[in-house]
Amino acid sequence: MKSRLAEPQPSTRNLFAFLTATVSVLVLVPTDARVAFAQERTAAVGYSIPAGPLPQALNRFADVSGLQLVYDAGATRTLRTAGFNGKGPASSVLATLLSGTGLTWRFTSTDTVTITSPAALSGSLPADGSTVLETITIQGEGINNWNAPPEYAGGQVATGAKLGILGNTSIMDTPFNVTSYTSKTIKDQQAVTVADVVANDPSVRVYTNGLGSSAGVGDSFVVRGFSVGNYSVLIDGFGGIAPDRIIPVETMESVEILKGPNALLNGYTQYGSLGGSINVIPKRATDEPVTSVTTTYASDSQFGTHLDYGRRFGNDKEWGIRANGIFRDGNTSLDGQSARLGVGTVALDYRGDDFRASLDAGQIDQKTDVPTGSAGFGFASGIAIPKVPDLSKQIYQDWEYAGTKSDYVLGKFEYDLNPSWTIYGGAGYRRYDQEALSSDIYVTDTAGNATATAYYSPIQEDAFSAQAGIRGEFDTGSISHKVNLNTSYLFQTMNQESNYYGFYSFSTNIYNAPTISRPSTAGFSSNPPKYWDINAPAITLADTMSFFDDRVLFTAGARYQQIKVDVFDPDGSLSQGYDKSALTPAFGVVVKPIENLSLYANYIEGLQRGPVAWAGTSNAGEIFPPIMTEQMEAGIKYDFGTFTATASVFQITKPGSILTTDSSGASVFSVNGEQRNRGVELNVFGEVTANLRVLGGVAYTQGTLTKTDDGLYNGNSAVGVPRWQGNIGIEWDPQAIEGLTLSGRIIATGSQYVDQANTQKLPGWTRFDIGAQYKTSTFGNPLTLRASVENVTNKNYWAGVSDGWVTMGTPRTFKISATVDF
Repeated sequence: MKSRLAEPQPSTRNLFAFLTATVSVLVLVPTDARVAFAQERTAAVGYSIPAGPLPQALNRFADVSGLQLVYDAGATRTLRTAGFNGKGPASSVLATLLSGTGLTWRFTSTDTVTITSPAALSGSLPADGSTVLETITIQGEGINNWNAPPEYAGGQVATGAKLGILGNTSIMDTPFNVTSYTSKTIKDQQAVTVADVVANDPSVRVYTNGLGSSAGVGDSFVVRGFSVGNYSVLIDGFGGIAPDRIIPVETMESVEILKGPNALLNGYTQYGSLGGSINVIPKRATDEPVTSVTTTYASDSQFGTHLDYGRRFGNDKEWGIRANGIFRDGNTSLDGQSARLGVGTVALDYRGDDFRASLDAGQIDQKTDVPTGSAGFGFASGIAIPKVPDLSKQIYQDWEYAGTKSDYVLGKFEYDLNPSWTIYGGAGYRRYDQEALSSDIYVTDTAGNATATAYYSPIQEDAFSAQAGIRGEFDTGSISHKVNLNTSYLFQTMNQESNYYGFYSFSTNIYNAPTISRPSTAGFSSNPPKYWDINAPAITLADTMSFFDDRVLFTAGARYQQIKVDVFDPDGSLSQGYDKSALTPAFGVVVKPIENLSLYANYIEGLQRGPVAWAGTSNAGEIFPPIMTEQMEAGIKYDFGTFTATASVFQITKPGSILTTDSSGASVFSVNGEQRNRGVELNVFGEVTANLRVLGGVAYTQGTLTKTDDGLYNGNSAVGVPRWQGNIGIEWDPQAIEGLTLSGRIIATGSQYVDQANTQKLPGWTRFDIGAQYKTSTFGNPLTLRASVENVTNKNYWAGVSDGWVTMGTPRTFKISATVDF
């Protein structure tokens, strides 16, 4: 879609600003004359712009009228409008929208309107008699490929997302189901990691939480019934370089969730993004200075501080710096458990007229004492799933711990060869050192008796990721094209000592755990040998074609991906490996039969490294070749102006893993059969009224095993795929108390099977969260107070299943914070 917004060139910017300010104070010119001037250039069309925030109303006006709007974003941020419904010339509609705001407007060309405030020109003049003007910025629904997409009405989600090879794309223009949660949502919900943010999405469930679990993958999720690990989270579109275990979202501008396989868009990711992908966008310096201090408290006794600083420099504010520092430490709401988190990030950027560049760097230091197990709980075959233990009660031993140190850096650039073509590129590096002494628990009866297997796990990894490409726009007759040719490369090397797994076992009980002496790790090295190298180069070509004045958008593309894996024995010799390649095509179409309505469909594939045979099987450690998924999806999206609803149906098929027993009675892990997930999703977000916002939806997923070995489990429900999942969050601003916001959220999950034979099942669960926010001031500085309670009823529940291992939910947790902006 061609942008409806234009920015003055640098050589004329001062002149443009001067002319804008001059004409804005010509209040002696009769309004009728200005209207007549506008009516000569616009025809009466229909508008449906609800009452609400003025910026969103102006965005809608620009979209319908096709006009370009130039105005000061800061001057409109807090203003509201009565809206407009009906037909009329653009001039009359705009006059109605601006009524009572104190702003004036004028056509400065046949398709450009300048909006300004006469008050902006008041005040004393400099000694030389010149006029000092406010910075003028361009606002509207146009989305570029560099900045994060703007907020949608209500501010909880963005109007678009960065879709890998497709770049920044409006929600209404993408043939996929995507939601981008904003920094406002992150702050208001006091989110710490990605796991806290995805709790808003009905298609996503958290399997392990990196702050509380010793799982090597840290935060791990299930999207549309398939696993998505923290290692697969992208940073600003780059895979393989995300911090280990957790990503501190307080340093991020947004968290984007794309549902479904996405090989074309994002390429290969190490631990799988077959059900979807998660992309985090780092904070950047804004035009307005940022200096904020946040103090936090979370039960049981965890305190923290977050410093956020941002500035822009230069004649045109072309240079920017954004720095964040976070420290948290103390006991969590689980007895005996404590967690420490230290974060430091810096983001530098340059935004010129033709050249833009950024550099992001960060360090995360995290440690948890008495974490929950890596895999959680396994259950002996044939026993009924026992009652979940008290979530706040200590089950693991005092000597258990898990910690990691991660460093990452990412540099990016893009250069406009001309108005239609841009070259871009970037490279990133990540290093982490992880160490854990922890245990997994295998429950043997309904009384909770179990065997705990301790392991010592030092892991070190280095990763390098790079991209380069060219994108451009051109027309062939009446068809417009947006093409992107991209090359990428991902290298990962991991050091890991597999011999330290299961070095010690002891008896325990999940309801009354005994105290066990710390096992000796004497002789174990914290510098493990090389375990594997992964090389993954790729080349991608995609084209989005526009027909009938952007009413039909058709995207087609393909990625050629190579994955080369070498696995080493402890002595450094090559143990096993493979060198495979795959061509993963994708197709998507968006049809807009009427304004604000989008119908879409897609076919896309997913690709990930093959699974590793589980510990305890006769072929433990065997690495299988890459696996692929296929998705077909169709959906509908309707934007009501300040409120959007989407619905989709999908089918994803994936090769399945299975455990069988050989003639000697040993368990054998293999990739055999297929898992087919079919589902329906409904999502809603935005402002229902001026003081009521809603965020959430419902997901129904039917996971079915097909083509299993000898048809053994054909037709059974897939492991860890609940039929029903629902989330609904509401924010309400009581008009009686200015500055107060009340919130509530319900998260519900249906029952799910633990084993492929469908003999063991976890019951469904529902969790309630509540919160409050109050905005005031202290010593002339804005002050925001926030308080929330997660799992209000202290519900005990089994959270989820992955590969037959079960994890628990989180106990009732109180959170309090205070943010001062200077």
